[in-house]
Amino acid sequence: MKGYFFNALKTSDLEHHPSGWDRAYDADDHAAFFAPFFSEAGVMAGTDPDACRVRVQSGNTLAVHAGAVYIRGRMAVLDGTETITITQNCKVVVRLDKSMNVRDFQLLAVQEPERTEDIYDLELASAAIEAVTGGFQAVVTDKRTFLSYMGQPPYYPPDPDSLPYALWLYVLGLPMTEDQRAAVEENPSLLAIYQNSLGASRAVTVSFAAADWQSGVLALSQARHGRSGGGFGYTLRHQVGEELRSRTWAVMETRVDYRAETGTITLTASAPYAGEITFFG
Repeated sequence: MKGYFFNALKTSDLEHHPSGWDRAYDADDHAAFFAPFFSEAGVMAGTDPDACRVRVQSGNTLAVHAGAVYIRGRMAVLDGTETITITQNCKVVVRLDKSMNVRDFQLLAVQEPERTEDIYDLELASAAIEAVTGGFQAVVTDKRTFLSYMGQPPYYPPDPDSLPYALWLYVLGLPMTEDQRAAVEENPSLLAIYQNSLGASRAVTVSFAAADWQSGVLALSQARHGRSGGGFGYTLRHQVGEELRSRTWAVMETRVDYRAETGTITLTASAPYAGEITFFG
């Protein structure tokens, strides 16, 4: 266990305290203190939605609006508009460099953001150079991400009187809108409550490949989905690369039906895709 921060006293125990003080802290300790409270990095917007926004000033010269960024417990302040000139397609970043010969922040144009033990590039924008009459013109795309507070999550500790309506729908397997489903699935504390519920104990997840679909229909037998009737809820996810996503066009257009005569659940979509569906309730 390590505690922060306490007043130091002079000590003669130089073997354990070479500085001559019994409490010694450095910039890394200060940064570590803030780590549990905030996301790793981001723009500190405050009340200014344009904080650290990158725009074209003229030609291939970019202007970065005033603002502040937080990276791994350290902060850089752009206290006035700063400019940077680019000569090729690039990404505009604020770089934290903890290496001994730098120990500072830099505003840079790089090909790809770098992230190591000592270096962290926070991307503000991507920029492309396009040829125009008489020269070149930069085109900028905003890529800012904003600092998030990582304190106590909502709805924790669990209180049955204050749980949101969407969670009850989710646990009971009742029909939900996509926004209601996302409100539960994208909230770690609500999802943890669901995992301890009776609804989750009866959940069954079925994975499927694009090749499993026949003429736009994926049929799941009762042996696979485990439901005894049509009163169930489900979470459908689309495999995109290595990620499972619930808010893609493929998911949103998929119709899920229960066939009482056969006990089969069918998924119908305009094009086959890989993914998984979790049934509960």
